[in-house]
Amino acid sequence: MKIIKLFVIHMLLLSSFQTLAFSVIATEDNSSTPKDNFSTPEGIPIVIDLDADEVASLLEFAIVPSSLNSEKFTLKGDGGNLEPYTLTFEATAFNNPVNEPENNNNSNIYEVKVRATLTKEKGIVTPESFKTADKIITVTVDKKDLRITTADVSMPENHFDVIMLTTNQDFNENADVIFSIPSGADIDKFGLDGEDNNVLHFDSTDFEARENNIYSVEVTARRDDTGETTTKTITVTVTDLDDEAPTNIRINGPSVIDGQVALANNKGDDFFIGTLSATDPDTDTTTNALTFTIDNSPDFEIVNGNQLKTKRSITAIGDIDFTVTVRNHVNQSTDKTFTIKVVDEKKIGALKITSTGNVSVFKNKQMDIVLTANKRGVNFSITGGTQGDKAKFTLSGTTLTFKATDFNEDGGGNSNNYPVTIRATRDKETVEKILTVTVVNST
Repeated sequence: MKIIKLFVIHMLLLSSFQTLAFSVIATEDNSSTPKDNFSTPEGIPIVIDLDADEVASLLEFAIVPSSLNSEKFTLKGDGGNLEPYTLTFEATAFNNPVNEPENNNNSNIYEVKVRATLTKEKGIVTPESFKTADKIITVTVDKKDLRITTADVSMPENHFDVIMLTTNQDFNENADVIFSIPSGADIDKFGLDGEDNNVLHFDSTDFEARENNIYSVEVTARRDDTGETTTKTITVTVTDLDDEAPTNIRINGPSVIDGQVALANNKGDDFFIGTLSATDPDTDTTTNALTFTIDNSPDFEIVNGNQLKTKRSITAIGDIDFTVTVRNHVNQSTDKTFTIKVVDEKKIGALKITSTGNVSVFKNKQMDIVLTANKRGVNFSITGGTQGDKAKFTLSGTTLTFKATDFNEDGGGNSNNYPVTIRATRDKETVEKILTVTVVNST
């Protein structure tokens, strides 16, 4: 076996002195255009496909040892197993003049010599059955423009964090990049420290500090060897944490008059007083409902989540205090003590429509308005308003419905306001109130 290998090598050496009858074809990966000279951005490898312009039973390639910059190249393939040959140039940084001042013109050009061996017929080992061809292939490393590669970030509210500033170029002991903050809408929220100012820090900020929770700053990177600079706007998005308890606990319903809950002294048990509500800036109450509870009250209870009702008949005139606790889904809570005034039924006051007088609705959206009064057993009706305005409303029991209406772009003044007069009647008492719906132009 060793004798055969030595004979093959001898034949290859002999054939290298023959007149070349074929040539090496080099193309960039996924390309069909032959080249001798290739280029690639710094830091990016390049793959070169190798082939020949003559068909043979066996075609093999090799890198001529110790030739030119052969250490930068690797060769893969197997002619015997019909695996295509590829020549890979490794990722290499751009050589600046400060690195190689005496050879600057060629310091970014890398050469390698590849040798192709073509066998016409397998199994035949003669000088005539082998052909070789050499090709010098060059790869030029192009300088990439300096670019800041730091991405925009998000961080929780009231959280201190640092952001490492990076670029698309590698630096050595002969070249540094220095960062600075020249400007930015929120420059007062940012600062730089660390070696070469490459650490950007953002001041911890409450989510509720302002409506827009995206903070931006301009960062400039400068190469101290070439003076090249680049600038990028980096943003920090402050995200909300559920770190605030619910607030603004309220009772809403017909028994609430000017914020005061009043009951006539003839209410039995299971009487509906109103619904409880609260505000939580950190909780989406559509997916994480608030929980309302009353502790140790003999008079009132909460049913169906937020409905406040009497537990017994209320007949004694006077004030009744009780405390409501509201909790969110992470068990943060707030207490509020309410006072219900129990008054003589005959002195509870004149009949009033307690529904708000002015509401807004987006264009082409229907709105249902629940009509309320300060007394039970009230009948509502539509009694006033222009014919066109009244036509926008329908009434069913205590639900007043405003039809979906387009926004009047050309109109002015009150052209998007629709007033209607509502009448409330109870026994011999009658009261009216003008309710106005304003259509707004949604975006």
